Amino acid sequence: MLQRIIVLAFLIMTATACEQKQTAIESSGSSSQLLLSTSGINALKNSDNSIINQATESLEDKVQEILIEPVIIPQPVDAGGGYSHEKHKRNYAELYQVAISYNLNPSDEKLTYVKEMFDGYANMYPTLGMHPKDKENHPGGKLYWQGLNEAVTLFYMIQAYDMTRDFMTEEERAKIESDLLRPMAKFLSVDSYDVFNKIHNHGTWSVAAVGMTGMVLGDDDMIDRSIYGSNKDSKTGFIAQLDHLFSSDGFYSEGPYYHRYAILPFIAFAEAIENNRPDVKIFEHRDGILRKAVTTLLQLTDEQGRFYPINDAIKSKTWESDEVVFATNIAYKQYKDASLLPVIKMMNKISLTDAGAIAANAITDTTEDFYERPSMFIADGVDGNSGGLSLMRSPQNTAGQLQTVLKFSTQGMGHGHFDRLTLSVYDHGNEIIPDYGAARFLNIETKRGGRYLPENKTYAQHTIAHGAVVLDQKSQYKGNVKYSEEHVSQLVKNDMSNDRLQVTIAADTMAYDGSKLSRSITMVNDADITNRPFIIDLYHVDSNTGHQMDLNYPFFGDIIDTQFDYNRPVNKTVLGTDNGYNHLEVLAKGSPKPNSTNSQFTFLQAQRFYSITSVTDPSTELFITQTGANDPEFNLNLQRQYLIRQPSGSKNHTFVNIIEPHGFFNPIQETVTYPKSAFSELTHEQQGDYDVVTFKIGEEIYLYTLSRKRDGKNNHTITFNGKSYSWDGPHQLIKL
Repeated sequence: MLQRIIVLAFLIMTATACEQKQTAIESSGSSSQLLLSTSGINALKNSDNSIINQATESLEDKVQEILIEPVIIPQPVDAGGGYSHEKHKRNYAELYQVAISYNLNPSDEKLTYVKEMFDGYANMYPTLGMHPKDKENHPGGKLYWQGLNEAVTLFYMIQAYDMTRDFMTEEERAKIESDLLRPMAKFLSVDSYDVFNKIHNHGTWSVAAVGMTGMVLGDDDMIDRSIYGSNKDSKTGFIAQLDHLFSSDGFYSEGPYYHRYAILPFIAFAEAIENNRPDVKIFEHRDGILRKAVTTLLQLTDEQGRFYPINDAIKSKTWESDEVVFATNIAYKQYKDASLLPVIKMMNKISLTDAGAIAANAITDTTEDFYERPSMFIADGVDGNSGGLSLMRSPQNTAGQLQTVLKFSTQGMGHGHFDRLTLSVYDHGNEIIPDYGAARFLNIETKRGGRYLPENKTYAQHTIAHGAVVLDQKSQYKGNVKYSEEHVSQLVKNDMSNDRLQVTIAADTMAYDGSKLSRSITMVNDADITNRPFIIDLYHVDSNTGHQMDLNYPFFGDIIDTQFDYNRPVNKTVLGTDNGYNHLEVLAKGSPKPNSTNSQFTFLQAQRFYSITSVTDPSTELFITQTGANDPEFNLNLQRQYLIRQPSGSKNHTFVNIIEPHGFFNPIQETVTYPKSAFSELTHEQQGDYDVVTFKIGEEIYLYTLSRKRDGKNNHTITFNGKSYSWDGPHQLIKL
């Protein structure tokens, strides 16, 4: 009888405790220090907003699936892509999701899951040494092969703990904090001192994870070291990273792909700092650099929202990535920037945070579901004087937007490529002249453990893999990262003041010893000339000695027409021996037609026709190449290139090309429109600092003039065929 009374009393106490916990959540929520507060919980729970409801319902469906499976915490043994690696990643993500769900819709099953997960890791972590497969050239972790993943894990774990610790016993909290959270923070900030104080995305994740842990645990030393660096002098740490990793325009030095990845710890930690250390005024820092970081990131996308694949980029990422969802939500909450709302509306999803609720509720029926991508120059460098990106875009309309990216930004640290003054082109959201991106199968263990592949260094990073000029088959800046980081390219002039003619001229004097490279890209958008915009590409090489000069245009699609003569090698022929040339098989080698001063190359991509019309001479050599040579493991993406070569001996040369979208193939109706280029009789001459280009469309002849010189001069004059032409501004295009 006594035993029954004790059992009954225990059940009553348990039920009362559960009821008290649920009442606490419903009335006040957890005492969160980070991103989801009581008001945020209530806004998400009591909403009639369709975006919020969709997000919470989707979360609940995921959590119910999670709870079906037992908690499994495997011994760390695998590199990226292996079972233990992926399981630990999945564990922190699911822990985070269940913790949010418990606050929105509490149940004993969810809280038990959270406690089991934390308890399991608290039991394991103190027993771990370094991971058995430390990543070469990168600091390793304990749960993972690289410490970066450790920081990401703590970043999510501390948020999950922040949302659930109020519903644990003191004994449970003490074990989690002393055996898991503090040891992880110590490993990341003390044992991995160099990474913690590095100005790099690995350092960003580390300071964010450790700083947020300090906020939840009430550890001011941990917070201060994260914000101001281990020595608390602002030479390293979060403030220093904001000061040195972003340009004055908000461009992230490692490029858009890593910008997308790093923006989450930047924006989330900033939000946590604002909530816990408002005196820092973090969102005001550097004239609102975090706002610029978010808006610039969004502009670094094509019409499909895919990030331009600059540097070591994986091409599958879009602005619908979770990191960007968090960033747009928090940026809107802090800056009330209405230009972010169309993006959030188009994503149709939010982060389940205070900021997510605020952003979703700001969207109305009148919010546009269209994001404007205008032409712009984005400066690189802390002071905005280290080159940058020129983004030229035709007006957005039903004909589709033509976009060009002229890249002459800084090296991008270890993830950068040797490809200054490189051009990539997009049309209707498709890559027409692509940037290669990275040679890597991310987290696919069978492909060298998901690491960067050898071909990343032997091909993808080299100049020949990009739309740029190569001298003597050697990559720019000697293929040396340190040397490249010491020098910058220069903006000569930029004018995007009207849609009809947009121009950017950039130069580089250090890519090759004794040589100056300069490139002017002009986008013409004039319906009186052609029905689609087109690009005039002038690439100048001025050197002290003679060189072989190669201008490469990578392309996707089918070869339709070549207005030049060529032969296809009987035996496999490789373009060169190193610097990426060793990976290019020669599919065809050609030369201009006799007595012709132009060559033309037409290809079909995504059912649209594109032509490159070039000024050539009898010495010009033309190649069609394809990746895959000396690639025993089939690591390289299959890509073709159209290469224009001026043989050895030339000191000064200008590559003159017009890139033209001009027609459409409809496979359903089996119809073709404008399959041939409209351009002919392309010529170029140089008059001092002026380029003079003429071309013919039908029976009409057009004259394009451009001043290469960097000056404030508005009035220009050239002479052509004995006649004087004057104009104001950087350039003019007229019908003769």
